Amino acid sequence: MSDTFLSYIPHGIDSKTFFPIDEQNPGSMRKTDEVGVLKNDYELMQKFKRDLFKEKEFDFIILYNNRNIRRKMVGDVVLAFKEFCDSLDKKYSNKCALVLHTTPVDQNGTDLPELVRALCPTNNIIFSTAKLTVQYLNYLYNLADVTINISSAEGFGLCVAESIMSGTPVIVNTHGGLQDQAGFRNNEGRLLTVDDFSYDWGTNSDGRYTEHGEWAKVVFPKTISLVGSPPTPYIFDSRCSREDVVDKMQEWYNTTKEERKEAALKGREFLLKREIGMSKEHMCDRFMSDMDYMFENWKPIDNFKLIKAT
Repeated sequence: MSDTFLSYIPHGIDSKTFFPIDEQNPGSMRKTDEVGVLKNDYELMQKFKRDLFKEKEFDFIILYNNRNIRRKMVGDVVLAFKEFCDSLDKKYSNKCALVLHTTPVDQNGTDLPELVRALCPTNNIIFSTAKLTVQYLNYLYNLADVTINISSAEGFGLCVAESIMSGTPVIVNTHGGLQDQAGFRNNEGRLLTVDDFSYDWGTNSDGRYTEHGEWAKVVFPKTISLVGSPPTPYIFDSRCSREDVVDKMQEWYNTTKEERKEAALKGREFLLKREIGMSKEHMCDRFMSDMDYMFENWKPIDNFKLIKAT
């Protein structure tokens, strides 16, 4: 039996930075650019909304908050949104929007404005290119009805945890740390933990377990390939079906705003649980306790001698 100590500490999100905002929960009073004027988070969010959407109102908003790089599958997100809109009557699709909070053109990704012009020029695809403080990033999550991350290779996926903590549900690919945030359970209803995984079964990407938290609509990869580069010699690339993504967009669309909010708040409660460890406080506590364990159980290596070869 190995005496190696192995611990998994997920990212922790600050629940006081990312939180739900609405008229009933307007947030804190903050200074504005106007001298001597204070406004609460809800008022500031409404101004941010008007500036972003140019006074246009939408009934359903999907947020993509990721880099414009290949593994983030932003092209599939755009095309899935187009096909989702095509499934609706025009009067309804006109009230749907996709917000791309990313760099529009990236050599490691693609030319998104050109992609939009070629594939879906009449759909409401809005670019958010400003560098946002965490305060305004929280506003962006709160304005969205759903956040999407279908990355084919993802260590954790911070935007998903931030979205859930902000009270906005998600669509995710079952890959990497994204599956941890979806709250998968085994056939007996017990939450999957790091102890459930092994060298032979290291991910739920194969769909062994399908029950998960209601704050997430999940898709499972259709293909899993081994890829790599000189800095990262090998990593699995897990690509989901665009058609499956469209189905999940439709499922969220067919719920009410109240139902989406209720589901996401359950996700926020999930992240705040100590045993999950995805709050800022619990991440720090677990890091410190693991460091204490390492110091308390540290064993020096055996001394050795260097012998000059003759």
